[in-house]
Amino acid sequence: MNKYIDYLCHTDRGDFMLSNGMILRDRYRIVKRIGRGGSSSVYLAEDLSIGKKWAVKFIESGYDDTGWLAQNEITMMIRLDYEMFPRIVDAWQEAEGYIIVSDYIEGVTLEKVLKEKQIGKKTILKWCMDIAGAIKYLHECKPSILYLDLKLENIMVRKDGTLKLIDFGIAGRIAQRGSLYGTPGYAAPEQYYNRGDMLDERTDVFAFGMLMYAMFKNQRPVGELKEQTNIIRNDRKISNKIRAFILKCIREDKDERYLDMKEVIKVLDSLRGKEIYKIKLVAAALTAVICIVFSGFTTVRYVLMEPVKDVATDMAKELEGHIVDGEYTDEGIRIICGYIEAGSLDESACERFSYEVGRNYFLFKRNYREALRYFRNVDEEKHPDSVYYKQLCELQLSFEEDNEEYANTIREFASYNRCLGYEDARFDNTLMLANLYEGMQYSSEEAVEEEKKCLEEGLKDLKYAVMSGLYEDAGSKYEAEYCRRLCMLCEMAGDNDNAVRYGEQALKLISSGNEVVRQDIRKRMQILKCGAKGIGQL
Repeated sequence: MNKYIDYLCHTDRGDFMLSNGMILRDRYRIVKRIGRGGSSSVYLAEDLSIGKKWAVKFIESGYDDTGWLAQNEITMMIRLDYEMFPRIVDAWQEAEGYIIVSDYIEGVTLEKVLKEKQIGKKTILKWCMDIAGAIKYLHECKPSILYLDLKLENIMVRKDGTLKLIDFGIAGRIAQRGSLYGTPGYAAPEQYYNRGDMLDERTDVFAFGMLMYAMFKNQRPVGELKEQTNIIRNDRKISNKIRAFILKCIREDKDERYLDMKEVIKVLDSLRGKEIYKIKLVAAALTAVICIVFSGFTTVRYVLMEPVKDVATDMAKELEGHIVDGEYTDEGIRIICGYIEAGSLDESACERFSYEVGRNYFLFKRNYREALRYFRNVDEEKHPDSVYYKQLCELQLSFEEDNEEYANTIREFASYNRCLGYEDARFDNTLMLANLYEGMQYSSEEAVEEEKKCLEEGLKDLKYAVMSGLYEDAGSKYEAEYCRRLCMLCEMAGDNDNAVRYGEQALKLISSGNEVVRQDIRKRMQILKCGAKGIGQL
């Protein structure tokens, strides 16, 4: 009997599994099982020699092609030297199965990430480029390697936001004929229909297209290609260019797909530029800058206008000098409204400016009647948050304000905002929500607490996104403003320790050019550290 058999136990399915605490080769101590699929299980193991964590894959004997799968995975992975692939560091065969020791990838599957978080389009496209680059590397190996099992479950997202591709059990060389291995929905027809077709780079191109669709929709493809093609073709929530790209990847006829991953990357790089910047260079286009301020915090928005060039130029000139500290003056609002009411702007520009004017009236002027009038011109599909603003305006204007309904609407808005990707809109909305909580008819203590909770959650969310590489807070602008406002809120609540902590963080982040704000925080810090209760005691 093999010396390891005492450490093996049967599961309810009758399969073998390694026991926790088992020590392999006097070096690898099994900690726990972390995954299972088909004939194999993956375990977290501790290296008793150096204290490092490893992933131990146990492929059970007794299954058809077990030996081929294990040997194939070892052969493929041992050749790889690319940052997105784990390394094999040890491998051997036992009577009960094959054991492969490789890098432990600390993170979660892409499938789980997409279920738990709504990831922004910019990040998805970047990840697609990373994955395409990794598959291109495999194809350029000598001899070339096909991955053959691209799917959400085989991609790990690490804490820093980088990706790792795992599971090389069915990877194979180019020109191998079709087999029964692969995941229906993702795998190309020539792969799992076992038609005897030759497999080549275009086989992985097909799976890449299906993977990209799954990333945008957070759902695995259906098994029937014709049905899936129709679903993608009619899905208007994905842009036309991205849909066209995916549909070309997943053509049933290999000759109609992209030739290889080099061609895929070239087209994908072009798509990234168009999707991220959303700018189409046409003769009549003009970019106008719209500035919105949140209690001294400025967000710059770029709106592509397509009215007659002279009209847009006239409007931009008139607005010069009517933005103070990032906020439109009353005259600036009057100028914009004049262009809207005169019908000088095209429908798209009119709708966009109406949204910004509505928010200005709501947040700064507290003129809910005018805000509602402009919000009613806004396309709710383009600006889903306008739905909540309209409800809030109507409640403010009602004869007997229903404060509970007002609070519920804000909570719904907050819930909607949590589902947004890690983009500017999400962090802008957090500041807006803080303003909305401040305006609720609570007692002052409750209002402060609600606003404080909103900003603390936003700060935690922001730090996670930045640390994970999912968002870049340019100049730490959002973190600086969150900390500045939390400093004041903690001061109002009598929480001097946290007020000082947030104030010191804000001072580190706010640029030296904003000396007025920095001086205000320094003054607060001086009072708080001296034990005074508030700025009003000066």
